Amino acid sequence: MKKRIVSLLMAALLLLLLPTTTAAATPKFTDVQNHWAKDYILGFANKGFVKGYPDQTFRPDRPISRAEFTSILLNCLGITPASDVNTPTFSDTTNHWARAQIAEAVRRGILIVSEYPGGLKPDDPIYRSEAAAMMIRALGKNPDMTPTSFKDSNQIAKSMYRGYIKAASSEGLMHGYPDGTFRPFQGVKRGEACAMLANLLGKIGTASPPAVPVNPSSNSALSALVIQGNRYKLGDTVVYLKRNSTNIPIYSLSVAGGLVFINNTFTYPLNSTDNNPDLVVNNTRYVQCRLSVSGSDLQVTPGAVKLDSISYHGYKYNADYVKLYIGNKNGSYYLSDAELVDRQTVRVGGNSYDIGNTPISIALGENFYAINGINYDSSGISLDLAATAPVVTNGLDISDISAIFVDTRSLGLNTINSLFFIIDGSRYDRSEVVIDASGNFTANNKNYTPDQVTMVINNSFYKLTDVKSFGGKFIFYCTASNVTTWAIVNGKYQDASTIQILMGNNIYTLDKILVVQHNVIRIGGRQYKLGDIFGCRINGTLYDIEDIDYDNSLDLVTMDVTESTGSWTGYLPGQPQKYLFYVDNSIYQDGATGDVTIYAGGGWRTFDSITFSDQSHFVYDNTTYNLLGAEIKIGDTVFTVVDSAWRVNSQVMEVYLQKA
Repeated sequence: MKKRIVSLLMAALLLLLLPTTTAAATPKFTDVQNHWAKDYILGFANKGFVKGYPDQTFRPDRPISRAEFTSILLNCLGITPASDVNTPTFSDTTNHWARAQIAEAVRRGILIVSEYPGGLKPDDPIYRSEAAAMMIRALGKNPDMTPTSFKDSNQIAKSMYRGYIKAASSEGLMHGYPDGTFRPFQGVKRGEACAMLANLLGKIGTASPPAVPVNPSSNSALSALVIQGNRYKLGDTVVYLKRNSTNIPIYSLSVAGGLVFINNTFTYPLNSTDNNPDLVVNNTRYVQCRLSVSGSDLQVTPGAVKLDSISYHGYKYNADYVKLYIGNKNGSYYLSDAELVDRQTVRVGGNSYDIGNTPISIALGENFYAINGINYDSSGISLDLAATAPVVTNGLDISDISAIFVDTRSLGLNTINSLFFIIDGSRYDRSEVVIDASGNFTANNKNYTPDQVTMVINNSFYKLTDVKSFGGKFIFYCTASNVTTWAIVNGKYQDASTIQILMGNNIYTLDKILVVQHNVIRIGGRQYKLGDIFGCRINGTLYDIEDIDYDNSLDLVTMDVTESTGSWTGYLPGQPQKYLFYVDNSIYQDGATGDVTIYAGGGWRTFDSITFSDQSHFVYDNTTYNLLGAEIKIGDTVFTVVDSAWRVNSQVMEVYLQKA
């Protein structure tokens, strides 16, 4: 009786998943009208991909099982499982209602048997991370190992599918939750499945089509592969086809019409110089393998040899996830990127390295190891590894610092209350940067040398000049920053002296004004509201000031600005648009470029920082100077102004010079 009930339930469940062969009325579910996935659910129901329950509900928030998801995925791809599938699959799916769909997914590399050593557990909810991997494999895309922007990146890092999560997000197949998390180990709900698989359908037109099963009519079965003199017999040694970072077990090989058929699903040409497969035996990946046939053997000539995995101290690591470091520098390489040329040579990124001359290291877990040698035999490739000091430090702790020198003065580490970095104008806390053993920084996936970094300690700014690493600890060498006053503009740090506040016919650098309170400033003893300010100029570009304030905790001015539009002309009203400099009545310099400066206020000033009250007087920092007799420097040559003429109609200022 129990067996009969189970059979009836499985049959009913199958009816809920598979499309019918006859047209049906548009389904109406009583529980999806206010559900966010309503349109996806009804769309899939109209296509016959999913069905509801006898009580006219869909139950969109019920978890979907691995078997259900696999079946709907194949339906979306238009794949009908082969009737004679003999693909070895999972120990717990032999008598399952979806065994044909599961076997078909395995045959196509969408499901990977080795990822479920304890069985598929087909009726358990499928995790969001698993769904990401299956969809990316179905699309024929590769995983993306760059970091994600989700707030639970620490949880994503624990998933073997983390590269697929990033790829699924980038492809628009899956999205995070309103709180910014992805939740890789949370089960997929029925409504969510419809939404993400609808996104997949939208991608099918631009993706590589899934492999189509083929049945060679007059084929010759092959029983073994011969690679670099070693013969591997199918059935005795597991050989994998590597597709899109996925290892697909090879259980059958045959040849017909100049093609090699793998699992009767994937075809590759014989004796070809392109479109060749990657094959994996033991832990070795043979890249771009040229194929030929000798008797019942498939002869394999690889274009390169790489590691597919590495075992060390009882643990096995996927080479796609093992970071590789060249010359103690942080980079974007993984162990799977390294071609193994011989016992002492690797080729990475088109460059060859002798491991005896250039340090090559890998990270296994939290530990770092130098590669001292490469060993080859028929059972695979092994590396001679030796523990080494960390090549990178991810998230600097004060205990990781040996010393900080400002010129010749050493800072007391026990006096540090706050420490962060300014890189390319952005602030990065210690936990947000990676520092490698060569002293270079990585922030936001970009690399920077020490001289591109400002270190801020207890709100004091220091320009880094060098970073040294000894025994896994860092020594920072720096000097006091030449920026005397900082500001934050649109969230980025900026030298306040390069920000010009425009008021009437006057220009004031931001470091010369006082922000009294929110949107109120004081210049020369007078207060002005934000609406009184003409705008600001930064690096030659004019902006409207939307907000200005003073941050007491950071001890600096903060501003929000937008690039000016509309009536802005790019210059102050009544001011020259162009300058012509004459020497001996001939034009010596056309335009006031950056190498043209005028002496005022005890230093050389660019013409962007001054205004003219008339043709004979200019204003800098609220002080008026005579133009006649003033010194102007063009390049390295200093001149004295002997005359000037202001062509008001054309807004051209002519300045006549003689060498000082």
